[in-house]
Amino acid sequence: MNPDAFVKRRFAFILGGMVAVSAYFQASGVSQLVAHQIARDGETSAPLVPDPVDAPPSDDPPPSAAPILERNPFDSTTGPLVPPPSAAPAGPVDLSKLDPYLAPSCDTGRVVLIAMSEDPEWSFAAFESEGGHTALGRRGGEIGGRKVEDIAWDRVWMTSGGARCQMQLGKKGGEGGKKEPEPQAAAPAPPRATYRPSSRSDVPPEIASRMQRVSDTEIDIDRSAAEKIFAQPELVTQTSAAVPEMRDDKVVGLKMMIKPGSVLESFGLQSGDLVKSVNGIDLTDPQKAMLAYSRMRSDKSLSVVVERDGRPTRLRVNVR
Repeated sequence: MNPDAFVKRRFAFILGGMVAVSAYFQASGVSQLVAHQIARDGETSAPLVPDPVDAPPSDDPPPSAAPILERNPFDSTTGPLVPPPSAAPAGPVDLSKLDPYLAPSCDTGRVVLIAMSEDPEWSFAAFESEGGHTALGRRGGEIGGRKVEDIAWDRVWMTSGGARCQMQLGKKGGEGGKKEPEPQAAAPAPPRATYRPSSRSDVPPEIASRMQRVSDTEIDIDRSAAEKIFAQPELVTQTSAAVPEMRDDKVVGLKMMIKPGSVLESFGLQSGDLVKSVNGIDLTDPQKAMLAYSRMRSDKSLSVVVERDGRPTRLRVNVR
């Protein structure tokens, strides 16, 4: 068949087919353009806030109406609607960063006796209240509503409510560290034999005159003289010291270091004596040592068992 004749006879069908193919490709291209545009529009209109489950936490503060309340643009007479901030409460003071020796003096009471040891558990102090009552305390204990923070050879630090104060030995609180006035001396008693084991004596005459030696291990003392010793604890603390003696990791007593001519030497104690008990109370425990001291002031006699040169010796002080 002649191709020209075939084309002429089928021209309408050939032209329609070409138009159909062209329309198909045009429709396909337009649909792809529309789909692409729809996808872009979908990305643009997506929410800006990420999924709270997958989104990382934000450090931005939440929206607040405080700026509007502070400006109060609706009322120029009233002014800001936000009340002024109140003073923030002061936080607790870190006492470890403060010099304890600069702490103020405690307002009440006084320390009348300190027994200090290298082992803090064996350090204790005797406190006298305004009414004259005496109580013993160790580090960590509570005296008069205050906690005993630490004990030094000449002072005690107390804490209460996050504040620290100090009590110096023999000085009354609330008086700027001044000592209490010395009590008026009583009328002189008739002369009595006094005990002077050393060539010199640091015992005040008004006390020494009221002490009488009975034997090498026994002495009598008037109650008034004993009270003077309790009222002036420096007569003992400044001339003697007691240190716990350890043997086989156990405390066996208190080793005494006594200055010649001191009050304790006049009682018959010697430097190097190992005090084992007082009035039957064992001194191998700090709590019992505190109990022994608390009873001394009211007891009529003191029976002190010491180890001297490896042998037990009993000393006796009679309070008349």
